[in-house]
Amino acid sequence: MKQKRAAVLSRIRDIVLAPNFTPSSVTPNVNACAAALPAAELANILTQLNIEGHTALYWAIVNNRPQALWAFNKFISCYSLVCTSDLRIACMITSDHPMFTQLNLGHRSEQVRLRGLLGCPPDEIQVNTCDELTNQFNVVLRIRMFQKRLRTAPEKLWYYEFVTGGRIWWLRFRKPIVSSNGIWHAEIGLCQHSEPARLNAVLLIEAHSRKPGRATPPEALKIPLSLTDTQFLALAPWKSPEGIDYVLPSKMTWGISKELGNWVMHNTTEYVDHEGTLHAKLEMTLL
Repeated sequence: MKQKRAAVLSRIRDIVLAPNFTPSSVTPNVNACAAALPAAELANILTQLNIEGHTALYWAIVNNRPQALWAFNKFISCYSLVCTSDLRIACMITSDHPMFTQLNLGHRSEQVRLRGLLGCPPDEIQVNTCDELTNQFNVVLRIRMFQKRLRTAPEKLWYYEFVTGGRIWWLRFRKPIVSSNGIWHAEIGLCQHSEPARLNAVLLIEAHSRKPGRATPPEALKIPLSLTDTQFLALAPWKSPEGIDYVLPSKMTWGISKELGNWVMHNTTEYVDHEGTLHAKLEMTLL
């Protein structure tokens, strides 16, 4: 069994690292691996950090070999925490938000469960590069049943992740426990493994007219999420690459937080559409 396992690992290594890669060779090679080992054993090999300190899935993403990734993925029922972390790093390195989304790497199980209980369709998060030279990006969000989900969230928190600029970012809507005014906040920060960043951003929340015959459309709500409005020079991720809580260096912060306003709890607010969907765009510039 050890010899078979070593032979399969060698074949998998060639699939993801060999310089003369041809997509048409993936299926026969993966089928040969599957014929040599039980499915559980093959899945175990694919999800271990056994190729230069990373998984085969990691290398398939980093070396832009999606055919190999999806062929491997058929044999894996669920990712371990170690494998999930490795996949997140691969998507971060390649700034591949679509892959991050396809692999469900930014989903929180409790949020998915609550969305299902409410009969709410999936949200949409689209990341666009506006100007690569000036590090400008935008993130378009369509968050369905926005108010209902905030009201029913057990921890008064709703959280999203996205990949851009070689980092994984979090954006969340939260009602601070220590706040006495009950106002929800929009907050942004960096996830584990991301490099610190200097950020200027604004969250634009589209307004929708609820008054028939209104002469001019209502203006979008602008929520600044910029370090220029704070005493800090840079954002730092929540944890170090080793998973240890940071002792923040001077002039660095874990996140930027700004009030959304009282409209979040108003039933007739113009900042969601008639179906309760929030339409927003996060405009970001890395300094």
